[in-house]
Amino acid sequence: MMYDRVDFDRYKNGCKKLYNAVCSTQGPAVRRPGTRFVYDLNSLGLDTSNPLVRHIPFIFNKDEAYVFIFYMHTDGNARIVFGASDASGVPGLVTYGDPAITECPPGTPVTPTPGEIVTVTLPAGWDIEGFDWAQSGDEMYFVQSGLQPHILIRHDSGGECWELLAKTFTDEPAEWESGTTGAGWPERVTFHQQRLVFAANTLKPQTVWMTEAGDFDSFSINSPLLDSDAVTFTLDSGTQNKIKWMVSGKTLNIGTLGNEWTVQGNDQSALTPDNILAQRQTNSGSEPNKPLLVGITTLFVERHGRTVNEFVYDYTYDSYKTSDMAILSPHVTEKYSIVDWSYQRTPDSIIWCIREDGDLLGITYQRQHKVVGWHHHDTDGEFKAITVIPGNTREDDLWFTVMRMVGGQPKYYVERMEEWFKEEEAEWGRFLDSHLTYYGAPASTIYGLEHLEGDTVDVLADGTVHPECIVTSGEITLNNDYSHVVVGLPYTTEIRPTLPDVSTRTGTSLSRVSRITDLSVDFYRTLGCYIGKYDQDSGETEEEIPFRKPGDLTGTAVPLFTGWMKMDFLEGFGVTTEYFVRQKQPLPLTIRAMVDAVEVFE
Repeated sequence: MMYDRVDFDRYKNGCKKLYNAVCSTQGPAVRRPGTRFVYDLNSLGLDTSNPLVRHIPFIFNKDEAYVFIFYMHTDGNARIVFGASDASGVPGLVTYGDPAITECPPGTPVTPTPGEIVTVTLPAGWDIEGFDWAQSGDEMYFVQSGLQPHILIRHDSGGECWELLAKTFTDEPAEWESGTTGAGWPERVTFHQQRLVFAANTLKPQTVWMTEAGDFDSFSINSPLLDSDAVTFTLDSGTQNKIKWMVSGKTLNIGTLGNEWTVQGNDQSALTPDNILAQRQTNSGSEPNKPLLVGITTLFVERHGRTVNEFVYDYTYDSYKTSDMAILSPHVTEKYSIVDWSYQRTPDSIIWCIREDGDLLGITYQRQHKVVGWHHHDTDGEFKAITVIPGNTREDDLWFTVMRMVGGQPKYYVERMEEWFKEEEAEWGRFLDSHLTYYGAPASTIYGLEHLEGDTVDVLADGTVHPECIVTSGEITLNNDYSHVVVGLPYTTEIRPTLPDVSTRTGTSLSRVSRITDLSVDFYRTLGCYIGKYDQDSGETEEEIPFRKPGDLTGTAVPLFTGWMKMDFLEGFGVTTEYFVRQKQPLPLTIRAMVDAVEVFE
């Protein structure tokens, strides 16, 4: 919808297409890294007839973090396994050590098998898609409709001992009494001002219950009232739009199906039983996707799943406002809603969103620097679940579950996006999905690829692009011995910028026949990409950009290129003429600038 808005300030900074690449905060377009294969959930009994999967983060501190991976087992019960990266950054599922623990919880003898995957079986009726959660230290609280609140407690720093308990409270709210029949348990949970906060059940969809200050186990009330006593209140909206989310910030922010609210004490003081100020701020309405808190801004998905809204205080009007972050790119969610998301703070402040069709969207988000840029990503399969935890390197780790068709059967793989490419040599690139790496003595046969059985895979061998291979019996045979090999599924990156409006004697260049005569591209640590053009007469054509120089030795990896490269452009002209850069090989691509020369026929 913005293709012809050449008068818009941000037009010249945008792309018509940014595919499997991100717009970095500083401006360049950068190819996304590939994903590393971690584990096959099918081998743990995932029920492919009811393949519900969900990820949430458990972050005790920056050095101790796990991905909770929920999935439905073939026995009909939901289960949790735990993902984490080791000290060197290698991802995996948590297993029992050798020797394994002997008591879990402390005082209860257990005899797990060393090397076995640590697993927690959840009670019957657990709703993987519908539960809400909130963490305090080593404890994770869970709530959902029709099930008593539960708490999962970590008892050891190694992640081997977890205890799941049904949670009871002193002076539990009377509105929960019908919970014994599955009708009145709270459905939303968070922490705010040293209180555990619950909200919304079947009988009271707009009611909030807060424990005593500093005591997460009690809803007791004294006579006379104390400021620390439990708090209960109901939003006075005139409707019965159920509370969908709560976020603790400067105020308690609440989203319902129809409105967004702030709750605080009068004069911005703390909430107490007799000091509650609940104010309706906006009326966008929300999906139950757990909001993201980025700086002082709350981000939430509006009720149709098509828009990401910022909920932020506006000092001009002394109130909160919402702002549609997809207003310039409505096509990215036009047909498919956002169903899951997470925020990767480092290295480049990106909000990652999974659409219901299994594609991945990203939003590079640095509001203080006026950077809000969408990008679209796909893979040979469908993204199903996502979350971010602090990594053991200098980046946050982005974890997925991806459904891939292997041998005609759906496979659900846990995968982690690799670190962003910052190296000086191509051999350290990881631009393949569901990949594995070999690093050791020179070898021509690569084993351990059962998860890609029957697939045609791309190979990066000692920094050179190897001919594609087919995985047979879990292995591939290379054309020579190599010591550093990356094997995985290819994906294509495409960067297609907007063309500038060229002034002519009779006005704008829009709707006039034109052609691109030459193009200069400023590459950064790039190798092996293609340049292409599209026009209405001859359609789409492309050709490979030569990076190898006469002095480069044949059979060795070509050095990465940084700098300007000027190219005579492909012939062709028309009313619609545009160009693009593609990367189809497992090699890096970063573009810092593109300068084109356009000839317009008047």
